[in-house]
Amino acid sequence: MRDANNESWRKKALGVLQACEHELKRTTAIGMKMIHASKASTELHDTYEELGRLAAKGLREGTLDWGNPRAHVLRAQADELEQLLHEMEGEVQDLKKPDDR
Repeated sequence: MRDANNESWRKKALGVLQACEHELKRTTAIGMKMIHASKASTELHDTYEELGRLAAKGLREGTLDWGNPRAHVLRAQADELEQLLHEMEGEVQDLKKPDDR
């Protein structure tokens, strides 16, 4: 009788282990896909950012003639924000300087 119970317990334990192994493989595959998707998303963002910078430069220099008025508004806004950030960086650097008391 003990052998029958022991065999039943072993079958159940083996089933649980196989289910865990299957879920671990599945979860690992999902995680790998998510990491790859995250990397691709970052590369896409970087690509769009570089493309935007090239377009802004072309608009600023007049080498890109883009009739969309929104593009010119966005370029002007970007120029203002770049100037603001530059000024803020200078202020931060000034705050980092030691006091001359």
